[in-house]
Amino acid sequence: MKFSLTFFFLFLYLVSNGQLPSTDLYMLTILNNGEKITMRDPVYLSGFNPDGYNNQPAFINPRELYITTDLYDRNFTDFVRLDIQNEEYYRVTATDSISEYSPTPKAIKSYFSAVRVEKDGKTQSLWLYPENHQTYGKRVLSDLGNIGYHCWLSEEEVALFLVDEPMQLAIGNIKEDKTQVVLENIGRCFRQNSDGNLVFVHKSDPETSYIKSYDVETNKVTSIIKTLPGSEDFELLNDGTFIMGSKSKLFKLNPARENDWIEVIDLAEFDILNITRLAFSRNRLVLVDNPK
Repeated sequence: MKFSLTFFFLFLYLVSNGQLPSTDLYMLTILNNGEKITMRDPVYLSGFNPDGYNNQPAFINPRELYITTDLYDRNFTDFVRLDIQNEEYYRVTATDSISEYSPTPKAIKSYFSAVRVEKDGKTQSLWLYPENHQTYGKRVLSDLGNIGYHCWLSEEEVALFLVDEPMQLAIGNIKEDKTQVVLENIGRCFRQNSDGNLVFVHKSDPETSYIKSYDVETNKVTSIIKTLPGSEDFELLNDGTFIMGSKSKLFKLNPARENDWIEVIDLAEFDILNITRLAFSRNRLVLVDNPK
Protein backbone atom coordinates (compact mmCIF):
# COMPACT_ATOMS: atom_id res chain seq x y z
CA MET A 1 0.00 0.00 0.00
CA LYS A 2 1.22 3.50 -0.86
CA PHE A 3 1.14 6.50 1.43
CA SER A 4 1.29 10.12 0.32
CA LEU A 5 4.60 11.81 0.94
CA THR A 6 2.86 14.95 0.16
CA PHE A 7 -0.64 14.75 21.67
CA PHE A 8 0.84 12.18 22.93
CA PHE A 9 -0.26 8.72 24.20
CA LEU A 10 -3.39 9.65 26.11
CA PHE A 11 -3.74 7.52 29.17
CA LEU A 12 -6.87 5.51 29.57
CA TYR A 13 -8.45 7.91 32.00
CA LEU A 14 -8.10 10.69 29.41
CA VAL A 15 -9.48 8.88 26.37
CA SER A 16 -12.16 6.65 27.84
CA ASN A 17 -14.86 9.16 26.95
CA GLY A 18 -13.91 9.85 23.36
CA GLN A 19 -11.86 9.37 20.25
CA LEU A 20 -8.12 9.89 20.08
CA PRO A 21 -7.02 13.30 18.77
CA SER A 22 -6.05 13.93 15.17
CA THR A 23 -2.26 14.11 14.83
CA ASP A 24 0.04 14.48 11.82
CA LEU A 25 3.55 13.23 11.03
CA TYR A 26 6.26 15.19 9.25
CA MET A 27 9.88 14.43 8.42
CA LEU A 28 12.74 16.92 8.20
CA THR A 29 16.30 16.39 7.01
CA ILE A 30 18.92 17.59 9.49
CA LEU A 31 22.27 19.03 8.43
CA ASN A 32 24.58 19.16 11.45
CA ASN A 33 28.13 20.49 11.13
CA GLY A 34 28.68 20.65 14.89
CA GLU A 35 28.37 24.36 15.53
CA LYS A 36 25.28 24.88 13.38
CA ILE A 37 22.20 22.79 12.67
CA THR A 38 19.90 23.45 9.73
CA MET A 39 16.72 21.64 8.78
CA ARG A 40 15.13 21.27 5.37
CA ASP A 41 11.44 21.81 4.74
CA PRO A 42 9.17 19.11 6.21
CA VAL A 43 7.68 16.20 4.23
CA TYR A 44 4.15 15.07 5.16
CA LEU A 45 4.12 11.39 6.14
CA SER A 46 0.62 10.61 7.42
CA GLY A 47 -1.43 10.92 4.23
CA PHE A 48 -2.34 7.25 4.70
CA ASN A 49 -4.56 8.28 7.62
CA PRO A 50 -5.62 11.94 7.23
CA ASP A 51 -7.47 13.41 10.23
CA GLY A 52 -6.61 10.28 12.24
CA TYR A 53 -4.33 9.47 15.15
CA ASN A 54 -0.77 9.03 13.85
CA ASN A 55 1.66 9.18 16.71
CA GLN A 56 4.65 7.79 18.63
CA PRO A 57 7.06 7.40 15.71
CA ALA A 58 10.01 5.09 16.44
CA PHE A 59 12.77 4.42 13.93
CA ILE A 60 13.45 0.76 13.17
CA ASN A 61 16.27 1.85 10.86
CA PRO A 62 16.92 5.12 8.98
CA ARG A 63 14.27 4.37 6.36
CA GLU A 64 11.52 2.64 8.41
CA LEU A 65 9.34 3.65 11.35
CA TYR A 66 6.83 2.08 13.67
CA ILE A 67 3.75 4.30 14.06
CA THR A 68 0.80 4.06 16.48
CA THR A 69 -2.41 4.66 14.52
CA ASP A 70 -6.19 4.34 14.62
CA LEU A 71 -6.25 3.71 10.85
CA TYR A 72 -8.05 0.37 11.14
CA ASP A 73 -10.45 1.15 13.99
CA ARG A 74 -11.19 4.59 15.44
CA ASN A 75 -11.80 3.01 18.85
CA PHE A 76 -8.47 1.16 19.13
CA THR A 77 -4.86 1.57 18.05
CA ASP A 78 -2.49 -0.71 16.20
CA PHE A 79 0.99 -0.35 14.74
CA VAL A 80 2.02 0.17 11.15
CA ARG A 81 5.50 -0.09 9.68
CA LEU A 82 6.19 2.93 7.51
CA ASP A 83 8.73 2.50 4.71
CA ILE A 84 9.79 6.05 3.90
CA GLN A 85 12.06 5.12 1.02
CA ASN A 86 9.54 3.01 -0.89
CA GLU A 87 6.48 5.02 0.20
CA GLU A 88 4.67 1.99 1.63
CA TYR A 89 3.09 1.02 4.92
CA TYR A 90 2.30 -2.37 6.42
CA ARG A 91 0.07 -3.40 9.27
CA VAL A 92 2.09 -4.88 12.16
CA THR A 93 -0.53 -5.66 14.82
CA ALA A 94 -4.18 -6.65 14.56
CA THR A 95 -5.21 -7.34 18.12
CA ASP A 96 -8.86 -7.73 19.08
CA SER A 97 -10.57 -5.21 21.37
CA ILE A 98 -7.36 -3.80 22.81
CA SER A 99 -5.03 -0.92 22.01
CA GLU A 100 -1.26 -0.85 21.82
CA TYR A 101 1.02 2.14 22.24
CA SER A 102 4.71 3.05 22.39
CA PRO A 103 6.16 0.66 19.78
CA THR A 104 9.83 0.19 20.62
CA PRO A 105 12.09 -1.54 18.09
CA LYS A 106 14.85 -3.95 19.10
CA ALA A 107 13.73 -4.19 22.71
CA ILE A 108 15.75 -7.37 23.02
CA LYS A 109 17.13 -9.67 20.34
CA SER A 110 14.45 -10.48 17.72
CA TYR A 111 11.69 -8.69 19.67
CA PHE A 112 10.03 -5.29 19.71
CA SER A 113 7.94 -4.09 22.65
CA ALA A 114 4.76 -2.17 23.35
CA VAL A 115 2.47 -0.91 26.08
CA ARG A 116 -0.82 -2.75 25.76
CA VAL A 117 -4.21 -1.75 27.14
CA GLU A 118 -5.79 -5.07 28.05
CA LYS A 119 -9.39 -6.13 27.41
CA ASP A 120 -10.50 -4.97 30.85
CA GLY A 121 -9.92 -1.43 29.58
CA LYS A 122 -7.81 -0.57 32.64
CA THR A 123 -4.64 -2.62 32.76
CA GLN A 124 -1.65 -1.13 30.89
CA SER A 125 1.03 -3.79 30.60
CA LEU A 126 4.36 -4.29 28.86
CA TRP A 127 4.57 -6.86 26.06
CA LEU A 128 7.30 -8.31 23.88
CA TYR A 129 6.42 -9.26 20.30
CA PRO A 130 8.64 -11.33 17.97
CA GLU A 131 9.80 -9.43 14.91
CA ASN A 132 8.96 -12.44 12.73
CA HIS A 133 5.34 -12.40 14.04
CA GLN A 134 5.37 -16.18 14.59
CA THR A 135 3.70 -15.90 18.01
CA TYR A 136 1.30 -13.51 19.71
CA GLY A 137 3.97 -12.26 22.08
CA LYS A 138 4.31 -12.39 25.83
CA ARG A 139 3.70 -10.13 28.78
CA VAL A 140 6.63 -9.17 31.02
CA LEU A 141 6.67 -7.60 34.50
CA SER A 142 3.39 -9.35 35.14
CA ASP A 143 2.59 -7.56 38.41
CA LEU A 144 2.53 -4.10 36.80
CA GLY A 145 -0.67 -2.79 35.24
CA ASN A 146 -0.01 0.96 35.15
CA ILE A 147 2.80 1.30 32.60
CA GLY A 148 2.59 4.37 30.36
CA TYR A 149 5.93 4.44 28.52
CA HIS A 150 9.20 2.55 28.52
CA CYS A 151 12.82 2.56 27.34
CA TRP A 152 15.13 -0.46 27.26
CA LEU A 153 18.50 0.01 28.96
CA SER A 154 19.63 -3.57 28.39
CA GLU A 155 18.04 -6.90 27.48
CA GLU A 156 17.00 -7.28 31.12
CA GLU A 157 16.46 -3.74 32.42
CA VAL A 158 13.81 -1.32 31.24
CA ALA A 159 12.96 2.22 32.38
CA LEU A 160 9.25 2.68 33.06
CA PHE A 161 6.89 5.63 33.30
CA LEU A 162 4.27 4.51 35.81
CA VAL A 163 0.86 6.15 35.73
CA ASP A 164 0.29 7.23 39.31
CA GLU A 165 -0.17 10.31 41.46
CA PRO A 166 2.45 11.61 40.99
CA MET A 167 3.89 9.95 37.88
CA GLN A 168 6.86 7.72 38.70
CA LEU A 169 10.13 6.64 37.13
CA ALA A 170 10.90 2.98 37.83
CA ILE A 171 13.49 0.49 36.64
CA GLY A 172 12.17 -2.98 35.90
CA ASN A 173 14.16 -6.19 35.55
CA ILE A 174 12.30 -8.69 33.38
CA LYS A 175 14.58 -11.59 34.28
CA GLU A 176 13.94 -11.19 37.99
CA ASP A 177 10.39 -9.84 37.43
CA LYS A 178 10.87 -6.98 39.86
CA THR A 179 10.63 -3.19 39.80
CA GLN A 180 12.19 -0.35 41.78
CA VAL A 181 10.80 3.20 41.86
CA VAL A 182 13.55 5.79 41.39
CA LEU A 183 11.89 9.22 41.20
CA GLU A 184 8.53 10.98 41.07
CA ASN A 185 7.12 13.81 38.92
CA ILE A 186 8.65 12.79 35.62
CA GLY A 187 7.79 13.40 31.97
CA ARG A 188 6.88 10.84 29.37
CA CYS A 189 9.98 11.06 27.14
CA PHE A 190 12.88 8.63 27.62
CA ARG A 191 16.16 8.28 25.72
CA GLN A 192 19.42 6.42 26.35
CA ASN A 193 22.65 8.40 25.90
CA SER A 194 26.05 7.24 24.63
CA ASP A 195 27.09 6.30 28.19
CA GLY A 196 24.15 3.92 28.48
CA ASN A 197 22.37 6.14 31.00
CA LEU A 198 18.68 6.99 30.91
CA VAL A 199 17.83 10.57 29.91
CA PHE A 200 14.43 11.91 30.99
CA VAL A 201 12.49 14.97 32.12
CA HIS A 202 12.04 15.70 35.81
CA LYS A 203 9.28 18.17 36.67
CA SER A 204 10.87 19.73 39.73
CA ASP A 205 7.84 21.96 40.34
CA PRO A 206 4.77 23.03 38.32
CA GLU A 207 6.77 25.77 36.58
CA THR A 208 10.21 24.20 36.17
CA SER A 209 11.46 21.05 34.44
CA TYR A 210 14.94 19.72 33.77
CA ILE A 211 16.36 17.09 31.46
CA LYS A 212 18.33 14.73 33.70
CA SER A 213 20.26 11.50 33.41
CA TYR A 214 20.08 8.41 35.60
CA ASP A 215 22.94 5.95 36.04
CA VAL A 216 21.51 2.53 36.89
CA GLU A 217 24.84 1.26 38.21
CA THR A 218 25.40 4.08 40.72
CA ASN A 219 21.75 5.07 41.21
CA LYS A 220 22.84 8.68 40.58
CA VAL A 221 20.61 11.35 39.02
CA THR A 222 22.38 14.26 37.29
CA SER A 223 20.79 17.46 36.03
CA ILE A 224 21.73 18.36 32.43
CA ILE A 225 19.68 21.30 31.14
CA LYS A 226 16.44 23.13 31.78
CA THR A 227 13.64 22.30 29.34
CA LEU A 228 11.80 24.79 27.19
CA PRO A 229 8.79 26.13 29.13
CA GLY A 230 5.78 23.88 28.69
CA SER A 231 7.66 21.22 26.66
CA GLU A 232 8.57 17.69 27.71
CA ASP A 233 9.33 15.84 24.45
CA PHE A 234 12.94 15.87 23.27
CA GLU A 235 15.33 14.05 20.99
CA LEU A 236 19.03 13.40 21.50
CA LEU A 237 21.40 13.57 18.52
CA ASN A 238 24.56 11.50 18.22
CA ASP A 239 26.83 14.39 19.24
CA GLY A 240 24.90 15.06 22.46
CA THR A 241 22.74 17.86 21.06
CA PHE A 242 19.17 18.03 22.38
CA ILE A 243 16.24 18.98 20.14
CA MET A 244 12.95 20.23 21.59
CA GLY A 245 9.80 21.67 20.09
CA SER A 246 7.70 24.54 21.33
CA LYS A 247 4.51 25.32 19.43
CA SER A 248 5.65 25.77 15.80
CA LYS A 249 9.39 26.01 16.51
CA LEU A 250 12.26 23.57 16.93
CA PHE A 251 15.20 24.44 19.17
CA LYS A 252 18.60 22.89 19.84
CA LEU A 253 21.02 22.93 22.77
CA ASN A 254 24.34 21.14 23.18
CA PRO A 255 25.35 21.31 26.87
CA ALA A 256 29.03 21.08 25.95
CA ARG A 257 28.87 24.30 23.89
CA GLU A 258 25.73 26.25 24.76
CA ASN A 259 23.97 27.61 27.80
CA ASP A 260 20.54 28.24 26.33
CA TRP A 261 18.17 26.94 23.67
CA ILE A 262 18.72 28.21 20.12
CA GLU A 263 15.90 28.37 17.55
CA VAL A 264 16.60 26.24 14.48
CA ILE A 265 13.41 26.52 12.44
CA ASP A 266 9.85 27.91 12.61
CA LEU A 267 7.35 25.64 10.86
CA ALA A 268 4.30 27.89 11.18
CA GLU A 269 4.24 28.52 7.43
CA PHE A 270 3.61 24.78 6.95
CA ASP A 271 0.68 24.86 9.40
CA ILE A 272 2.70 22.91 11.97
CA LEU A 273 1.66 24.69 15.13
CA ASN A 274 1.96 22.29 18.06
CA ILE A 275 5.07 20.08 17.93
CA THR A 276 5.04 17.20 20.38
CA ARG A 277 6.90 13.91 19.91
CA LEU A 278 10.21 13.60 18.08
CA ALA A 279 12.16 10.68 16.61
CA PHE A 280 15.65 10.81 15.10
CA SER A 281 17.79 8.48 13.00
CA ARG A 282 20.95 9.38 11.07
CA ASN A 283 19.93 12.69 9.40
CA ARG A 284 16.16 12.36 9.67
CA LEU A 285 13.91 13.93 12.28
CA VAL A 286 10.25 12.94 12.43
CA LEU A 287 7.86 15.06 14.45
CA VAL A 288 4.25 14.84 15.55
CA ASP A 289 2.01 17.87 15.16
CA ASN A 290 -1.04 17.92 17.40
CA PRO A 291 -3.10 20.71 15.84
CA LYS A 292 -5.87 20.42 18.46
